[in-house]
Amino acid sequence: MADRPRRQALYHNPMSYFGGLVMFGSALLIVITLVIQFLGRGGNPYLGIFAFLVLPGFVGLGLFVFLWGMRRESLRRRRTGSTEAPPYPRVDLNVPAQRRRFSVAVAAGGLLLVVVAVASYHGFFFTESVTFCGKVCHSVMEPEHTAYLASPHARVRCVDCHVGEGAGWYVKSKLSGVRQVLAVVRNSYERPIAVPVKNLRPARETCEECHWPQKFYGAQLVRNPHFRYDEKNTPEQITFLVKTGGGSPKLGQNAGIHWHMILDNQITYVASDEKLQVIPWVSVRHADGSGDEYVSTEAKTDEATVEKLEKHVMDCMDCHNRPTHIFPAPEYAVDQTMSSGQIPADLPWIKKVAVDALVREYPDRESAVAGIRKEIAGFYAAKYPELAQGRKADLDQAAETVTEIYGRSVFPRMNVNWTTYASNIGHRNWPGCFRCHDGKHVNPAGQVLTTDCTICHTMPQRSKLSPIGAEVPSSTENWHPWTLKGTHATMLCNRCHAAGFRPPTDCAECHKVDPAAPMMAMGCDTCHAKEQEVQPINDCKACHESLAELHTAGGHPDAACTDCHQHHVWKVKARDACLTCHEDKKDHMTDGGPCAECHAFRT
Repeated sequence: MADRPRRQALYHNPMSYFGGLVMFGSALLIVITLVIQFLGRGGNPYLGIFAFLVLPGFVGLGLFVFLWGMRRESLRRRRTGSTEAPPYPRVDLNVPAQRRRFSVAVAAGGLLLVVVAVASYHGFFFTESVTFCGKVCHSVMEPEHTAYLASPHARVRCVDCHVGEGAGWYVKSKLSGVRQVLAVVRNSYERPIAVPVKNLRPARETCEECHWPQKFYGAQLVRNPHFRYDEKNTPEQITFLVKTGGGSPKLGQNAGIHWHMILDNQITYVASDEKLQVIPWVSVRHADGSGDEYVSTEAKTDEATVEKLEKHVMDCMDCHNRPTHIFPAPEYAVDQTMSSGQIPADLPWIKKVAVDALVREYPDRESAVAGIRKEIAGFYAAKYPELAQGRKADLDQAAETVTEIYGRSVFPRMNVNWTTYASNIGHRNWPGCFRCHDGKHVNPAGQVLTTDCTICHTMPQRSKLSPIGAEVPSSTENWHPWTLKGTHATMLCNRCHAAGFRPPTDCAECHKVDPAAPMMAMGCDTCHAKEQEVQPINDCKACHESLAELHTAGGHPDAACTDCHQHHVWKVKARDACLTCHEDKKDHMTDGGPCAECHAFRT
């Protein structure tokens, strides 16, 4: 009996060959990348993407193509009648040849399954890693990742705060990630990334996994170094106690900053802006059911509008809204680096020069580095040429540190700088606490939401800079560099210390004063009868009696000096002052100079 013709296996076709090549080639690449990862050379985030996400997908795709090719080959043979071809392969382990092929297939499939399983396992953890979150979409996440590395949470994974435990939030985060990936591919993502993050997991399910509110109590000593804007960079420190407190009488203190925690008190508020910085309405409820509501006197929304707005129950993130992605203000960052010696504090005027160089606008990172170095070097070359030559190494170190400060906080491609994201801790550079405690939130009984500083901290004390652990100095010196009076005493701190700007050092910087104007060298109190108060103004005739008589002897006997001499300018250079009264002369001698060139005001 003649032997039956040997029928070729169904995988003998181009499509199955291609699928097998893709499948085993991808598996081999996975093995290679796993070896690289295990050898500790897998710092590149894109290597992890290919090893744990892309290549396992290609293994699955190759397997699908391989099986689909076998199916197509089976249908082709049945359609042409070339050979007997069952729809699926027959496996008879009693036939030695089939048994060998089956053994090889099981071994290869098992090995492939192990490789894919290992890659998938590592893929899961890779998508939970800081490398994946911070470096994959480099340009998009660069600001957040850079700030994270310098933050108090630099050893906490991103997912621990943004996702937390449990499969439900993991799935939500990955579905949200797909949308974000599509936005990156389409180049349609927001610049900068909008805050606050929508649908963020409640802080009680993330922050409180590490921080235990029921155990917050007592006070915390704060000692902030500060250097003045003078030639000596006069070193000082501001010392005060933050009254951490607690939100429950069971802790022994139902007071302090953490009185706001959701323990025995519940704070509900409404914000009229997306960034939650403008709060027109606040509700306070205590454990016994009592409470009150406060409405801002400057609220631009009526009660009906407030009812339509979303009500937020206050939690950790309403104050600690930048616990990790922190962009410290230029002045604070320079003070810290000078205190640590990274910027030599004995370089004259270095505090002012460094901050001024930082707050300028630069089109890109390269221009910023060049501009900062040029400004620092140029200042000392012009003002202190001998120092510029003798201490070049110190100046280079200072310039390097200042550019590092810039690099940690300013990202032109993402439109991120010090002014982008408000930080609600405190109230120095942003409104923060003053969003509610601004003296303008009033309840129906007319009581104002407290503005007493000592509710949250002791009054600051200014003293000489002292080392850590030294006794807290006692000082009678005003904690502010100059005494705040009048309007300045009621202004919010962030009006002058706004993030991203150097605070003013004299009156002219805020009040648009012409420094060349007469009397400017004599001091503001020359004209202003009360220090730091606009009114009353001293009578000009007290100093210029004879000159005033000469002026008013002409056609302006009843005119006040300031009718012609504008505040802080005084010298009449143009026609504008005259036209406020003589509007009918606006077309008279338009090509001429000031009216005084033709019209004599003296007898």
